[in-house]
Amino acid sequence: MDFKMEAILPNSPSDVWLVMVDIGRIAACIPGCEQIEEREKLKLYRAVLKQKIGPFKLEVPAEIVVDDYEEPNFVRARAVGKDKFTGTTLTVNLEVKLGSEGKAGSRLGVDANLQVAGRLASLGYSIIKKKAEENFAQFDERLRAELEKI
Repeated sequence: MDFKMEAILPNSPSDVWLVMVDIGRIAACIPGCEQIEEREKLKLYRAVLKQKIGPFKLEVPAEIVVDDYEEPNFVRARAVGKDKFTGTTLTVNLEVKLGSEGKAGSRLGVDANLQVAGRLASLGYSIIKKKAEENFAQFDERLRAELEKI
């Protein structure tokens, strides 16, 4: 499943980048992201993603690998994890782009490819897509709140 999301933010790309690389701050913006651990800055992380999607409660320990980045323009990463209770495996390939927008703002673009295998896949694309859109809306709201602190 491919997802594309975009947001116009009032802060400069360099300000947004500061939040994105502060693992505690960005983890607080991601719905259901817990127990984040930075193994190697801008290279390797671990986290647990907790979500309720349809009748399923997922708790997915994941390894996140940053494949490439260019400060403050983009980051490309991938994450893989498996929920031990449902047997659901999630694989995400993610590219986040930042660009200037207007005088002082920025455009945040997120391209994600999500592969779901196991019991969660039985729910179908529309339910998973709806949950992803809800999560992005919450992420956008929380990121804006973090950016107000700068």
